[in-house]
Amino acid sequence: MTKTNELSSASQEVSLGKVLVVIPNYNGMKHIEKCLTSVLEQTYQPLEIVVVDNASTDGSDRLIQEKFPQLKLIQSGSNVGWGIACNTGMRAADSDYIVLMNNDAYLEKDCIAELVAAVNLDECYGSAASRILLWDEPEKTEVCGLVIYPDGSSCGRGRLGPADRYMKTEEVFCANDCCNLYRRSMINEIGDYDPDFFIYCDETDMGWRHQLAGWKCVYTPKAVAYHAHSQSAGSYSAFKAYHVERNRIFICFKYFPLPMLMMSFLYSAWRYLLMWRIAAFEKKGALAHYQKHSSLGSGLSILLKAHWDAFLKLPVMWSRRKVILGRKKISNQQIRELFKRFGLTARQMAGYE
Repeated sequence: MTKTNELSSASQEVSLGKVLVVIPNYNGMKHIEKCLTSVLEQTYQPLEIVVVDNASTDGSDRLIQEKFPQLKLIQSGSNVGWGIACNTGMRAADSDYIVLMNNDAYLEKDCIAELVAAVNLDECYGSAASRILLWDEPEKTEVCGLVIYPDGSSCGRGRLGPADRYMKTEEVFCANDCCNLYRRSMINEIGDYDPDFFIYCDETDMGWRHQLAGWKCVYTPKAVAYHAHSQSAGSYSAFKAYHVERNRIFICFKYFPLPMLMMSFLYSAWRYLLMWRIAAFEKKGALAHYQKHSSLGSGLSILLKAHWDAFLKLPVMWSRRKVILGRKKISNQQIRELFKRFGLTARQMAGYE
């Protein structure tokens, strides 16, 4: 298919194939009922829904069994994390497309139809990103596709900005896992989620893998989801800080050309310095929020542990790097151009909340 200037009304589209919706669940009692109801009310068909429960202790798995018997519920037996749960769900049924979404999100009725329409605007599109608004403040944006920084970090476009800021269908680096769509053919080519990430940055990892394989991601503002941001682990928790820092180093190990890999540590040092300055003098950014709940010393210990654990995994990540780079379809120059097209400055990254 070829790219067009405007999306047609997705609700009137003929079905373009089967969609499998995969929803990992861990202690999602507060939001899971609205989440699943919104998926069942989608205009797009055919649709199959799989929930992978990571050993919830709040009874949300029983609620799913009792109120949504028509869905497929897979019990993982333990909290295996986001990536493994997604892999389990993606393998549970055949489909042409896969939609992944958080258990603390819900969709407008034509969200999946719009994602399918968007990904079919061009054969090079392997994924589609939705416009994700805040659950409790729908006049504000959470994320409209992801942008990147040269130390492996990523963040959402438009975070806490007006809901109507990004109203143009356009390419982004990758989609946020809160609600995104993948072509099954792309997943078959690039592989499943990395099981060692556990949680956070998984979509950035997949974004790098599909970009290097020559696939692109399209953002459509017509596919709208609402998300209760970081309800599972907390927006500024030590748990989140550790996994975000460790996993963005994994990304550098796996994807960056050697000169960029070496430079990534300088970029991260500059980002840390700016984060401290913005928090100390402007009282803004993620570090300022983190310090409301924890000390700077605890943050430093988390940072050191994240680096230590990342380097312990270097042999594993390096073996995966060899496979990924052995089949990449873009040049190192094109990799650098990704940062020009989809990148943030150090200050923008440091001030991100």
